[in-house]
Amino acid sequence: MAIFTEVRFAHEDGALADTLAALPDADVTVIREASTDPGGSIYLLRFEGDVGGYEEVGAVLDADHTVREAEPMSGFEDQHLWGVEFSGEVKLLGPKVTAEEGFVLDARSSSPGSGRRGWHERWLVPDREALQAIWAHARQEGFEFEIIEFRRQDRTDPEYPGGDAPTDEQREALLAAYEHGYFAEPRETSLEELAEELGISPTAVGGRLRRGMRSLVGMTLVVEEPEDAADPEDTGE
Repeated sequence: MAIFTEVRFAHEDGALADTLAALPDADVTVIREASTDPGGSIYLLRFEGDVGGYEEVGAVLDADHTVREAEPMSGFEDQHLWGVEFSGEVKLLGPKVTAEEGFVLDARSSSPGSGRRGWHERWLVPDREALQAIWAHARQEGFEFEIIEFRRQDRTDPEYPGGDAPTDEQREALLAAYEHGYFAEPRETSLEELAEELGISPTAVGGRLRRGMRSLVGMTLVVEEPEDAADPEDTGE
């Protein structure tokens, strides 16, 4: 069942890691044709915000250890549009998304407020298993990774007829489970250890994980109206 999802992630060797740190007021967008091409080596990037002139941006890109080559695009003098080829040491999630038969619908830089600056992307993936594989890959590669929205393409599965998004408690349990290897093979942590990490009982953790995983397929989570995402009567346990 196809799933639309929004994710936020960062890595010390991620795309434009040094550039995003050096230009904290820059908003960077990956032009869609480049971001969805699994075989492309050149990414078209638009810089907006307080970024200075072409020379300033060029100097920062030249010093970025994740960039092999960067050239301003001719004919776009009124915009900061650059063609960037990344170095061999860069860590990208886009190739993993396409390897799982998914698509990167759009990508833009993200400033989460704390932690490393990184990327906010929207993906279309074929099913929950593909998303889980990408998530596990991100964890293994050392990404800071957060899923912030799921939306199923339709609601034809009778086992998961839809409903509320995971509560904050369920999402916290799911994130902890993935981060600590609860879903890894072989399993790297136990339900009891997760319970100790979260400060709740193993029974409560198990319930949150079960209900959270059910919601991943059938829910619609509206980012613009987060107060509507969860049932206020649901305790999450």
